[in-house]
Amino acid sequence: MYEAFFGFRELPFSLTPDPRFLWLSETHEEGLAALFYGITRRKGFVLLTGEVGSGKTTLLRAVLERLPPETDTALVLNTAQLGSIDLLKLIGTEFGLAVTQGGTKADYLIVLNRFLLGRLERGVNTVLVIDEAQNLGMEALEEVRLLSNLETDTDKLLQIVLTGQPELLEKLADPSLRQLRQRIAIEHHVDTLQPDEVGPYLRHRVEVAGGKYESIFEPGLEPLFYSASLGCPRLMSLLADRSLLAAYSRQRRPVPRAVVESKARQISAARTGRPTSSAAGMT
Repeated sequence: MYEAFFGFRELPFSLTPDPRFLWLSETHEEGLAALFYGITRRKGFVLLTGEVGSGKTTLLRAVLERLPPETDTALVLNTAQLGSIDLLKLIGTEFGLAVTQGGTKADYLIVLNRFLLGRLERGVNTVLVIDEAQNLGMEALEEVRLLSNLETDTDKLLQIVLTGQPELLEKLADPSLRQLRQRIAIEHHVDTLQPDEVGPYLRHRVEVAGGKYESIFEPGLEPLFYSASLGCPRLMSLLADRSLLAAYSRQRRPVPRAVVESKARQISAARTGRPTSSAAGMT
């Protein structure tokens, strides 16, 4: 809606996980390296965690784009309420495997093992990514551990990447999952951005969308973005998008401080769950 007014080719602060808009802060750059290393070196288990909106999914997609062509990836997104057999069925479906209807857990594992051995013989590195893994129950997580037993004397047949919110770390700390926890070879926690990283983050997204940062926002607004979001990239993008829309409706360019302050109060109130008395009159 406001793209032409500000000179953008596309929306700069969309909340979709487009890898082109990933700005590599220190924590994201380290996460990118850790994931790429763990997958390409066939380390077996890789763990990626981070708060909601920290950029885990965007980071993951950026890694998947960089993997060598001889890598085949299956992505499991819908993890809520999955039992162990349901998880195996979903994994089999993602890899295009056919198992007789009513097949047992052993049937799925046998078919999957044969499939993975064939991939290994052809030099294909097979990767299973389970997103939002904090939603998995203990039984399903134990099934994930058993999948790591699919190996030869020298190679892991399946690289497993678990991604999730910090609650996943709490689950993995349960004594009943200690065998799974010990098998995780590579792990990284995505932190929020630091105050001095806010400007580069906003500039990167603006420039990828075809804009010129200095002509988009009034100078010195970065502290407002940080205080409202506490460094959460998703909240910063949300604040920027709302501010741009409000400035466009007023035909104001660059975005003035008053507009960002107003939208920042809304974001802060939503984040803390404590609406302010001034929030009711904001537009």
